[in-house]
Amino acid sequence: MSENLFITQEIGSFRKPDYLSKKFHTIEGQKEFFDLARKATVETIDLFEKSGLDNLGVGGEMFRWEMYEHLAANVGGLEFYGMVRSFDNRYYKKGSVVSKITRKNPFHVEELEYVLSRTKGKLKVPITGPYTMMDWSFNEYYKDRRELANAYADVINQEIRALKKVWEKARGNETLEIQIDEPAATTHPGEMDIVTESVNRSFQGISAIEPTIHVCYSVDYRYLYNTLHDLKVQGLNLEYANRDKYSGGTSIDQRPGYADLKAFNEVNQTLSEKKFIGLGVTDIHVDFVEPVSLIKDRIEAAVKLVEDPKLLRINPDCGLRTRSRQIGFDKLKNMVDAVKDLRKSY
Repeated sequence: MSENLFITQEIGSFRKPDYLSKKFHTIEGQKEFFDLARKATVETIDLFEKSGLDNLGVGGEMFRWEMYEHLAANVGGLEFYGMVRSFDNRYYKKGSVVSKITRKNPFHVEELEYVLSRTKGKLKVPITGPYTMMDWSFNEYYKDRRELANAYADVINQEIRALKKVWEKARGNETLEIQIDEPAATTHPGEMDIVTESVNRSFQGISAIEPTIHVCYSVDYRYLYNTLHDLKVQGLNLEYANRDKYSGGTSIDQRPGYADLKAFNEVNQTLSEKKFIGLGVTDIHVDFVEPVSLIKDRIEAAVKLVEDPKLLRINPDCGLRTRSRQIGFDKLKNMVDAVKDLRKSY
């Protein structure tokens, strides 16, 4: 049995307690906000640790309202004209780029400092990616989408460098894990070169980190798989459970949500350094708590397709902020229990 096999990880966001979510925008930036965000972070870390997770992320992103708005609010060169609705019925401020993009304030430094002070557990910092920031912004300044994506990449690169300094002071003997979140990555298949270029630019010149990418709800992940030769990340954290059946079994016919892992493996086998897959095994859009037996079947089906179990990490499809904290915990706990059972067989 190997405790380093099938590492379980939280993918990013988690449902905020009501005492924080209901007051978030009215107290943001005030002492009360930081007090409540810290309280919620401690409670969420405790919940993650009780679930048995190997990697705690940053405690559910309690300091962030929404993945676009949080970064955009700390960037210079944007003006906000109104609210738009995100996929889970939350509203956020959408920015229009009217001048040069700059890193006005740190995005996640204070969050990471606080999480590091509250746990010795394994962590990972998610950051909204440059392509998604570009795609979700209006552009009134840069000549084209590529130039704007690269401008966002430059400020993200500055943020990662700042996070690394914080990390080295606290945990210089451990590798900093950075997850670039790119939900928009495959929405324009003809721009995968822009995705690759801007994500790589976000990490450019920064050593001794583990760079990964998270893409949720792609129509076809093969667009992403085909970038693996050029995309400078060590792993992909992806969604699969949302497309899968609830019935049991480990064959491709029984596990349709995981069938395209065959395409991933075909590309991965051509690489000199293989990339891992963060395997989505719980659907974050339903309250149904996948039983341990179903999660085990999904993982075993993935092992057959990826061939090497060392290349699999295990996670929810995406952030669990769409579910209640209890349902989110139950999903994580079953995910961890499934992994514990499987480790006995490998």
